[in-house]
Amino acid sequence: MAKISFLNGEFIEHSKAMVHIDDRAMQFADSVYEVTLVHNNKLIDGELHWQRLTNSLEKMKIRINYTVEQLDDFAQQLIRQNDIVTGSLYIQITRGVAPRNQLLPENIKPTVIMTISEFKLPVAEILDKAVKTISQPDIRWQMCDVKSTGLLIGSLYKQKAADANCDDVIMLRDNVVTECCFSNIFIVKDQQLITHPLDNHILAGITRHRIIELAKQVDIKVIERKFKFDELLEADEVFSSSTTTFVRPIHIVDNQMIKDGATGRVTRELFNSYLKFVQST
Repeated sequence: MAKISFLNGEFIEHSKAMVHIDDRAMQFADSVYEVTLVHNNKLIDGELHWQRLTNSLEKMKIRINYTVEQLDDFAQQLIRQNDIVTGSLYIQITRGVAPRNQLLPENIKPTVIMTISEFKLPVAEILDKAVKTISQPDIRWQMCDVKSTGLLIGSLYKQKAADANCDDVIMLRDNVVTECCFSNIFIVKDQQLITHPLDNHILAGITRHRIIELAKQVDIKVIERKFKFDELLEADEVFSSSTTTFVRPIHIVDNQMIKDGATGRVTRELFNSYLKFVQST
């Protein structure tokens, strides 16, 4: 069966889905996106993803003709047409097509794209794989709360980590830990879960939000505050969170082992809690 994608109100074969050369996403990264987990043919935390997409559109001043309810219906149709049980749904909305100009054009029609791919849920065994990271300065822009497609810094850093035989980069802004390349980051100290507060320097991760809620349910104290790199190195546990990696332990940072180098109890508990949440949704 040919893969089907969604483009501007139509469901078409993925190989035939094309956008115009003058689309502003091509020239200015003038677009926003979402990645949503699909399991049992349902969007996981779909409402929260649609809300974040709406917030990104508003901050970028991109106005679309579809309601959230219509976008959700398109997504559900796309899941069915591709017969996906567990997958990853990618949604991108650009400002649209216009002659290249730095000023924001008026009265143009946004480009709306959805694609879906099969995805396997992570299993607990991955928690035993040593995850190595390096630190780098956070040189991204000041609107990291917008899920923009301007992802080049994260991509360059991801490659830099790979070239160093590492898995990810931990970014620092004035020695404060912000995020990994494409995920939020947590530390555990004295059984307390600590993560950077929501502001313009991090993305309001949907998995981050769910992990915090699950932690509270099992009486793990959650503290949302800024923490410095030294605190991370001295933490009992470190892990990242994202839609596709769930809860991912971090064992080594800049060749320094976190605690004893093993995945901690809190990390394991939250991974299992999140996996159960997804499976029961």
